[in-house]
Amino acid sequence: MKKVTKMAVFLSIICLATFTPTFTVFAASNNFTNASIPEAVADENSPNLELKHKIYIENFADGVVSVVNSQGEHTIIGKVYRPATLAKESSDGFWAAHYDKASDGTFSCITAIGVNALHLKVGPRASYDVLNPTAWKPKQISVGINEDYIYAGGSYSNSMIYTSVPGGVNIFGGSTAPYVGNPVKYLNSSGTWESLDNYYNGDYSKAVPKRLLIEVYQPITANGTLDYIEFENWAAGDTVAGVTKINNGRVMAKYSNGTIKHIADIIQRVQGTGRFGGSEYAEVGRLRAAHPGVICFSTSPKIGFTNNANLRGGFQFVPANHAKYLNYNLSQDSFIGRDQWGIIAHIGADPSQLYDPNYIINGQITYDPVWEGVAPLFAEYLAPRHIPGSVSTSTYFVVSNDFGNTWNDCPSIQGVTNADNSPVASWTNIRLYVKYPN
Repeated sequence: MKKVTKMAVFLSIICLATFTPTFTVFAASNNFTNASIPEAVADENSPNLELKHKIYIENFADGVVSVVNSQGEHTIIGKVYRPATLAKESSDGFWAAHYDKASDGTFSCITAIGVNALHLKVGPRASYDVLNPTAWKPKQISVGINEDYIYAGGSYSNSMIYTSVPGGVNIFGGSTAPYVGNPVKYLNSSGTWESLDNYYNGDYSKAVPKRLLIEVYQPITANGTLDYIEFENWAAGDTVAGVTKINNGRVMAKYSNGTIKHIADIIQRVQGTGRFGGSEYAEVGRLRAAHPGVICFSTSPKIGFTNNANLRGGFQFVPANHAKYLNYNLSQDSFIGRDQWGIIAHIGADPSQLYDPNYIINGQITYDPVWEGVAPLFAEYLAPRHIPGSVSTSTYFVVSNDFGNTWNDCPSIQGVTNADNSPVASWTNIRLYVKYPN
């Protein structure tokens, strides 16, 4: 990687965007699904945001991918092999792209961060209405890793910016990774950075702009910064470690001032692993990906590109309405009753409603208030962050078999496992430690 100052090769482009080293703004609420969000996380969904760094991408062949820090230093982390030319419509397989919006209130943002890709939502300018879910489809472009380009075999997507940045480092789950909801901007003809949804304004036949900017923020609440999220891995009625639980397991958020908050419930425990693509670029005990409908954990050792899916491994937590809609309305047979997925809902939620195919009952969504696209679990706070050789500065998770009395590193688990043959089935608690850029 090469560091340059503002007065060097970026002068004609980058200094058009002034970087303020440290400042805060008041974030818009993440209530983007026309439904109520849990009162327990009201503070988390209106935090102060501290700008940590910016990511610049020159969307043309041999364009630069760079990061500028709070001291104004630009670090070149790679180049663009092949630019994106057209935005695409998100598939039903990524329905969660409906749920988000940028923290500054615009409609272009990071909609997914993974160790193997970034997805940038570029529109439309609309919030998701659960009572009219098919009113529109999200439009997006992606940023791809070096391995995607090398192994594409000449079959490229016109909606992906192929870069030389390897999977699992820098902006792809490394020290400079962005977060779901971070704003995405473009350089307009006046030399001003503005939201990418302003550029498209509903016309997705336009060519993808040549210069893009991602603003990476750290959220700070009245209790300070997030320290860890802990998942009590059971639902009401489950027997774990020989104990039958009457109530749902809790999702707890612990903050830098020592405050611990019960923010959500587990209504389906995770008991196994699946072959989640991208886990080959993560490490055992790290996050693989995050988006408005998933938190994905890796249990597989990092191996790099592979066509052998059995070398991958991980598990996920997803929000309840997302699980129900995909299962019953989109017929994807996903999540519900599957050992590889834990499911999260509001405090006091009834696990049995997962098995009622009715998503809307008496004009209300099944699980209300909602967790789709809601911070701190499914927006703004969580992203893969792996610092080689430094667990303490990485986002990582540990597990317990005895309700948190003792904690252990995650074991290496690859391929598909389930409640009958997986170490995950014995986990009573999963604790995810969250780290942010310096």
